[in-house]
Amino acid sequence: MKHSIQQIINQSRLNKLSKRLNQVNSWHESCRALSDDALQAKTHEFRERLAQGESLMNLLPEAYAVAREASWRVLGMYPKEVQVLGAIVMAEGNMPEMQTGEGKTLTATMPLYLYGLTSKGAYLITTNDYLAARDCEEMTPLFKWLGLTISLGFVDEPDYEYKPGEKKAIYAHDIIYTTNGRLGFDYLIDHLADGQEGKFLPDLYFGIIDEVDSIILDAAQTPLVISGAPRVQSNLFGITKTFVETLEEDTHFELNAKEKAVWLTPEGIAAANAYFGVENIYDAVTFDLVRNINLALRARYLFESNLDYFIFNGEVVLIDRVTGRMLPGTKLQSGLHQAIEAKEGIDISKDMSAMASITFQNLFHQFTLFAGMSGTSKLGEKEFFDLYGKIVVQIPTDKPIERIDYSDRVFKDIASKNAAIIDRVCELYDKKRPVLLITRTAELAEYFSMQFFDRDIPNNLLIAQNVAKEAQMIAEAGQLGAVTVATSMAGRGTDIKLAEGVKELGGLAVIVSEHMENSRVDRQLRGRAGRQGDPGSSQIYISLEDYVVQRWGKSKLLDSTQLERISEQGLDESRLFQQRVKHIVTRAQRVSEEQGIAMREMANEYEKSLSAQREIIYEERDRVLNQWDIDKMALRQLATEVFHQAYRKQSLNDEENLRNYIYQQISFQYTGQLEEIDLNREQAVVAHLVSLFEQQLDAQQQVIGDSYMFMRFVQKAILKAIDSNWIQQVDHLQQLRGSINNRQNGQRNAIFEYHRVALASFESMRDVIKAHIIHNLCQSVATFDKQGDLVIHFPN
Repeated sequence: MKHSIQQIINQSRLNKLSKRLNQVNSWHESCRALSDDALQAKTHEFRERLAQGESLMNLLPEAYAVAREASWRVLGMYPKEVQVLGAIVMAEGNMPEMQTGEGKTLTATMPLYLYGLTSKGAYLITTNDYLAARDCEEMTPLFKWLGLTISLGFVDEPDYEYKPGEKKAIYAHDIIYTTNGRLGFDYLIDHLADGQEGKFLPDLYFGIIDEVDSIILDAAQTPLVISGAPRVQSNLFGITKTFVETLEEDTHFELNAKEKAVWLTPEGIAAANAYFGVENIYDAVTFDLVRNINLALRARYLFESNLDYFIFNGEVVLIDRVTGRMLPGTKLQSGLHQAIEAKEGIDISKDMSAMASITFQNLFHQFTLFAGMSGTSKLGEKEFFDLYGKIVVQIPTDKPIERIDYSDRVFKDIASKNAAIIDRVCELYDKKRPVLLITRTAELAEYFSMQFFDRDIPNNLLIAQNVAKEAQMIAEAGQLGAVTVATSMAGRGTDIKLAEGVKELGGLAVIVSEHMENSRVDRQLRGRAGRQGDPGSSQIYISLEDYVVQRWGKSKLLDSTQLERISEQGLDESRLFQQRVKHIVTRAQRVSEEQGIAMREMANEYEKSLSAQREIIYEERDRVLNQWDIDKMALRQLATEVFHQAYRKQSLNDEENLRNYIYQQISFQYTGQLEEIDLNREQAVVAHLVSLFEQQLDAQQQVIGDSYMFMRFVQKAILKAIDSNWIQQVDHLQQLRGSINNRQNGQRNAIFEYHRVALASFESMRDVIKAHIIHNLCQSVATFDKQGDLVIHFPN
C-alpha cells in the first residue's frame, strides 16, 4: 500500500514536470533553425534579460532548449526527455533519482548552463578527482561553444603548490567541476586568509552534487579537518596498547558493536589500577592515562584492518566503509589515529590539533541553492527532506530495464556460500559472460581473486589500494570472459559498456557476496548491470554468518543446533529456511540503516554548536577584512571594555599588579608614575590605560607611516587574535566530543552537556580574543621586508 502511495506521489510530481518539459520541447524547432552564430548569441541575450530582471525559472525552457541543441551540434548528443525532466528537478534545487547509464553527466549540463549565465558560479561536485577531471574535459567544448567559462576546481597534479592568485582565477569561472573534499578544504583555507589577497573563494551560489546520497549521507560523519600545530605527544600509546591486549571481553570490558562503544567494567578498572600501580585511574592526575586506555580499546575492537583502514607505505590510510574508497589526507582525531598506529606496530605520527573543521552537511548549507543526483536517492528521501527540505523525484528510464534481479541465494555458513560463488563464476566464465563480483571487504576480494587465478581464470582486482586503475578496469569489465572482483567502490559514476556479443550471452552478471549494511548500497551494486536497456543480471548471496546478520540480526535461528543436523542440500531446498534467513537479513539491514540514521542525527546535533560558532567567527573575519575605516573599528571602545574586565579580574587596584599589566599588555617600556591615580577608582585606572593604549597605537602608526599599511597592521593584529583562539576552540570541541562517555552517546543529556560546555567556552573565548587584540596592537613589532611588504612579529 505504502509503495503504491509513493508511486502516486511520484507520478503527480512527474505530471507537473511534464508541463515544463513541453515548454522546453516547444522551442526545439526554432533552435534547430538557428545558425551556429545565432544559437551562440543566445547566451548574451539571456544575460541581458537576466540583467533586466527576468527570472532564471522564466528563462529555463528556452535556455534548456538552447543547451540541448548546442549539445547535439558540439557533442553529437541530444539530451532525451527523461534527461530534461531530471534537469528541471535540479534547477528547482531538488534531487532526481536516475538509474546508472541514463546519462547524469549530460543531464547536469542544462542546470549548469542556466545558473552559469549568472556568472556567480555553478558547481558540479563529485566524489573523486578522476570523475571531476573526466566530466570537465568531456563538457568543456559544449560550454565554451556556448560562451561560458569552465574550469576544473584544482590542478590535477600530486602535491601541487598553487601560485598567488591561481586559485582565485580557477574559482572565477562560470562553471567549476570539482570534488566535495577539494571544495570543503578550500572553503576552510579561504577562511584562514589574513588579507583580501589571500581570499579566493566567492560566495557559494549553485551546486549539483553527483552521487548525492554518498556525499551528504554516507560521508556525513567524516568531518573535513585542517590540522595545525602538533599537540604535546602522549608517550602512553604503546603501553596502553599492551595493557589492553591483556583484557578479556565481558570480564574486563564490555563491547557494544552496534553503538560503536567499548568501556571498562569495574574488574577492568581494578586491573588497570594494578597494572599501572595507581589508586584510581579516574583521579584527575591520571586523566591522560584513562583517555589513552579508551583510545586503545576503541582502536583494537571498533576498527578493522582492511575494512576501516589499511597499511600503505607504513601509514594508516582510512577507508570509507560504505564506498570502499580511500580517504587520503584524512585522519581520525583526538589521538585515535595514533592508537591504531600503535595497534599495528608502525611509527606513531604526530597528533595534530584541529585548526578548522566542517562537515559536508554544513558545507552544502553554504550554497544559496544546491541540487543532487544519484541512482539510489529515493531511499534517503526522508533524511534529505528533514536535513535540507529537498524532495526526490524518480525519473523513468529511457528504455525499459532489462536486468533480471534474481532472488537471494541462501546458505548456512560462509564457507559453503563462498564455494557456491566460485562455482557460479567459473560457470559464467566458461560461457564467456562477463562477471562483476562485489565483496564487502578488500580481504575477501583478494581471496576470491586468488581462487580464480588458481583455476586459471584471469581477473581484475579493484580495491582501495589500486584505485588508480579503476577507470581502466571498469572499461574492461564488459568484455567477453572478463572477471572483475571489487569492493563496493566498483565503478560508481562510470558506465560498464558491453562488448560485442555480450548482450546475446545475457549481459553483465553482477554477483554480490553479501548484503551490505545499507539497502541503498545493494541497489547501487545491482545497478552496475543493465544500463540503458542492456540485458544483465544481479544476485546477492547470503549466509547466517554474514557481517550484517551477525552484527545486527536477532534470531534463535542464528544459534540453532537443528541447522547442524540438516544437510546443505536440504537447506538449499527448504523454502521455509530460505524465507526465514531472508527475513533475518532484511530486518538486520533495517536495524543497521536506522542506526546509521540515528548516528547521522547525533553527528548533526554535535555539529550544531560548532556550526553556529563558525558562522559568527567567519562573519567577523570577513567584516574585519572588508573594513578600511579605522574609526569604524571602534578600537578605543574595545580597549575600554578589555581594561574594565582586567581591572576586576586581575586586581588592578594594586600598584604592582597594574604596573605588571601595563608591561605585559600595553608597553614594556613604560616608565610613568602611578601615584597620582586613585587605584580604587576603576574609572580612573581604565582612563589611564586607554590613554596609554592610544599613545601606543599612535606610535605604531608613526613607525609604519603609510595609512593603508597601518590598516593592514590593524587587520592582521585582530585576525591573529581571532584565529589563534578559534583554532584552540575548534580543537577543544573536537576533544570534548571525543571524551564524552561512550555509554551516554544515545542520551540527550550528553548532547545537552556538550552544547552547554561549548557555549560557555565560546563566550569566554570572545573575552580572550578582545584582550589579545589589544595586546597584539600594542606589543607587535611591524617591519618591512626587501619587497616592501609588511611583516609583523606578534607577541607570544
